[in-house]
Amino acid sequence: MLIKRGANLGVLLLVLFLFVGCAGGGITDPDEIGIHAIADSIETAIETKNVNMFMSNISLNYSDTEGGTYNSIYAMVQSMISEIEAAEETAGSYGANLVVNTSISNLTVLNSTANSDLKITVSAKVLFITVYSYDITFEVIYQKEGTIWKIISMVEK
Repeated sequence: MLIKRGANLGVLLLVLFLFVGCAGGGITDPDEIGIHAIADSIETAIETKNVNMFMSNISLNYSDTEGGTYNSIYAMVQSMISEIEAAEETAGSYGANLVVNTSISNLTVLNSTANSDLKITVSAKVLFITVYSYDITFEVIYQKEGTIWKIISMVEK
């Protein structure tokens, strides 16, 4: 009887660990974690309207195929934040709140470089209902500078 309970408990624990293992199957690669941390940092920077926090993810060696430089990205981020501030005022007058989300897709890491799509979504919500949503998607190239990943190119798709 005691052995049967022990066996049942063992099977129950095994099933529990399998479910927890499957549910917790998030990202474990340190490089991917570092790149996803950039998306989280950008999301926080936009939410808090902190241009410097956003720029801390951009390499000083930034250069893209459209002639963009570190300074042009800085100007783009300032403009984006200004537009979000204006949109917040407008949304607030209608009782809506703006919510910012970022996501990374199509991530490929090759040694000290990586590329992905980075989507920034700004949504206006009334309670829990989205009344307006706008996406900006960028093709991003990252480079590892020491142990830290930085964006070296970010072109809007």
